[in-house]
Amino acid sequence: MRTLVKVVNVNSLIGYLMIGAIKLMGLVSLPTAQRIGRLLGKRLASKRTRSREVARVNLAMCFADKSEDYRETLLYDTLIQNGMTGGEMGPMWGYSHEKLLTMVRKVHNQELLEQKLADDRGLLFMSPHLGNWEIVSAWLATLTSATIMYRPAKVKNFSDWMVSRREAVGAELVPTTGGGVKALFATLNAGKVVGFLPDQEPKRERGVFAPFMGVETLTPTLPHQMIRETGCQVIYAFGERLPNAEGFDIHLFDALPEQFDPDPVISATAMNQSIENCVRLCPAQYQWTYKRFKRRPNDGINPYKIAKVP
Repeated sequence: MRTLVKVVNVNSLIGYLMIGAIKLMGLVSLPTAQRIGRLLGKRLASKRTRSREVARVNLAMCFADKSEDYRETLLYDTLIQNGMTGGEMGPMWGYSHEKLLTMVRKVHNQELLEQKLADDRGLLFMSPHLGNWEIVSAWLATLTSATIMYRPAKVKNFSDWMVSRREAVGAELVPTTGGGVKALFATLNAGKVVGFLPDQEPKRERGVFAPFMGVETLTPTLPHQMIRETGCQVIYAFGERLPNAEGFDIHLFDALPEQFDPDPVISATAMNQSIENCVRLCPAQYQWTYKRFKRRPNDGINPYKIAKVP
């Protein structure tokens, strides 16, 4: 019992330290936050870190047709961009909503979203881990409320604080539980908006293998189920980081017609193609540091284990 209490206290301390660090970063300007992020990215690139080696495996799989020099350059740029995403957590969770919106420079295809919001059907708003997805949520809140699924962090007090900051811009967050899934379906059936991150690896029984960037990838079937059971619409969005700390552009894209196919594999393939179309616009800003391909078809070997990723 004493050991359990000690672990809880340590976790709480870690959580408060994380919250304090992000609040401190929330006091600096966006250029300063991004400079700190670049330093973090350079450190990740300088050693055999987990982030660097995961990204190296992913890029080798997804850009197998490119030269090694191309992939090494993209690897370095990826770590710099991922570091900047980390540095931006302070501004994203520390600035006021009004201040966040001043960082949005241009919205591409906003009329597409407005058309869908005018429809009585629910809307599945898909935002992959590309650029900065927090700025997309902040901007979306100016047009509509959204229910967004999130994966709770391991440190409870940090997770609770993270939820409070994300909900401060007007979103409603639900956890990745059975109750959270029911809330998503209820939201769509009510003709409202659900935010969903479509590029996380699901549990094996909750996904199908479909190609992404030329690689068979375990892909979540929950979006397909929501489409089939609620008749909702679908749109894709991401926030592109502009150079020289100029802010962000938000890009909006319509879903491919095949995503509405009753076959879950065809639907998942179209979803992955839409994500790929977004990624190819600014590939270094994608979260290549995530172990996206752990599970392989036919019980194939985990590529990260083969590469002995730290």
